[in-house]
Amino acid sequence: MKTLSVALTALLAVTALASPVAYTSTTSTTAAGGGAPTFTPLTPAEIKDLQTELLLAASYKDKEAVLFPPNNGGSANNVSFQFVNNPGTPPQDGSVIVGSVDSIPGLIGTNVAAAIGFIGPCGLNVPHLHPRANEFLTVVSGTLIGAFLLETDAQFAGDIPQVAMTLTNFTGMLFPQGHTHWQFNPTCEEAIFAAAFDDNDEGRFQVAQTFFSSMPDDVLTTSLGNPSFLGPTQLDQLRGLIPEAFVVMVDDCAKTCGLSTA
Repeated sequence: MKTLSVALTALLAVTALASPVAYTSTTSTTAAGGGAPTFTPLTPAEIKDLQTELLLAASYKDKEAVLFPPNNGGSANNVSFQFVNNPGTPPQDGSVIVGSVDSIPGLIGTNVAAAIGFIGPCGLNVPHLHPRANEFLTVVSGTLIGAFLLETDAQFAGDIPQVAMTLTNFTGMLFPQGHTHWQFNPTCEEAIFAAAFDDNDEGRFQVAQTFFSSMPDDVLTTSLGNPSFLGPTQLDQLRGLIPEAFVVMVDDCAKTCGLSTA
């Protein structure tokens, strides 16, 4: 029995030394990681090089060789990403960090992308749409109101029908491809969401910016019914007020929460 025990111990030692998942890395590690490499952000040049190589790779094995070359120590760095909040300054109150082919080249050919949203008190992820993807959004902390407009071919007569839901912790909602939608945090506490897309390049059109951006003034005014109060000067003023940020504060809510929007 003692001889068998010694033999088993030796076999386990040899197996461990020969294991293909035994990592050697000079990066910092944690006990929970078992010695696995930690994530290192790719530079823009590295992202561009990987995108080019992956688009030229003919087979999955070729793509695998690009993403996980023999000299990378078994690292999954090329298919990993860290979502870092960058809230900016008021009136911006939050950020949406997207992991798509622009930041994770390894998503090329997978039809998936993801986003993490950090929406501060009274923050609004302004009306927008994704032209190439459905989105399924799940709140992981706090509360959000999610809403999207329904498709309609009828002549405009009042509000376009919409559907909405108050989303609390671990409640999810579908936002269909191409539908104008938004998320609003009606509380005085931060909310965080995770979203998945069924395309690796989902795209984003911000409705107000897109409509008022570069079209000739007469196209805009005609589309709006030629209102007498809306001329070139007023249009320029309106364009100057449209925020560039994804997430901005809603004034009425900010006043309730005692927040400054300046």
